[in-house]
Amino acid sequence: MMSAWRTTAVVVCFLAWVLAVASGCSLVGQPDVAAWDQKARQAVTDAASEVATARLAVETARDDRTWSSYTTVVVAQAEEAMGTVQDDVSRLQVPPGRAQDADDLEALLDAASSAVQDARQHAVAGEHDDRDLLDRLDRVGERLTRAETRW
Repeated sequence: MMSAWRTTAVVVCFLAWVLAVASGCSLVGQPDVAAWDQKARQAVTDAASEVATARLAVETARDDRTWSSYTTVVVAQAEEAMGTVQDDVSRLQVPPGRAQDADDLEALLDAASSAVQDARQHAVAGEHDDRDLLDRLDRVGERLTRAETRW
């Protein structure tokens, strides 16, 4: 009697496993262009926010309206968030015919990430009065704002 129960349990578990594996191995459908556009737009919006945060933190420190250590923390968090934005975009499957858009998005996010990383390096070094850095953050922020309407 115990043997029949074990056999039934093993068969049920095996069938459940087969069903789970079979349903997980379905063919990947074509990526949805509208969904990709929406995620690209969200990534650009998020990146613009992080660039603006870094710029505001550095500018505020330059004007002696905040502590250097606070600026460093804020800019480091913006840099971390930029990494998350880039990671999220890198996991998207690009729809057919949109490879150039994906390359453009990646290049734009790389530029934003690099600018925020430079802001963090300046903040750590206590260098809050670099006009070139603020101008670079402005330029990248403007590019991101313009790109929000592209997708």
